[in-house]
Amino acid sequence: MLTDVVMPGIAGGELDRRLASVLPGVPVLYISGFTDEEVVRRGLLETGTDTPFLQKPFSPATLLEKVREVLDRVGTSGPKA
Repeated sequence: MLTDVVMPGIAGGELDRRLASVLPGVPVLYISGFTDEEVVRRGLLETGTDTPFLQKPFSPATLLEKVREVLDRVGTSGPKA
C-alpha cells in the first residue's frame, strides 16, 4: 500500500492498522511532504520503527527504487505481524 501520512479523515498509520486487521502482511510505503523527523515528532508514525518512508517531492525513479526495497524486504522477511 502506498499512502500519505497526512490525509483528510484518517492518518496513514491508522489506515495501515485498519488494513492490517483484515489483510495482514500487506507492505506499506508512507509518503509525506513532512520530513521523517517531523512525522515522528508529530506522532504520525511510531518512533523506533523501520517504517518505509519517502519524502515529497520525489522522482518516479526514486519511487520505483523505494517500492522495490519494500517488496524485497517482504520477500525476505515474510509478512509483517
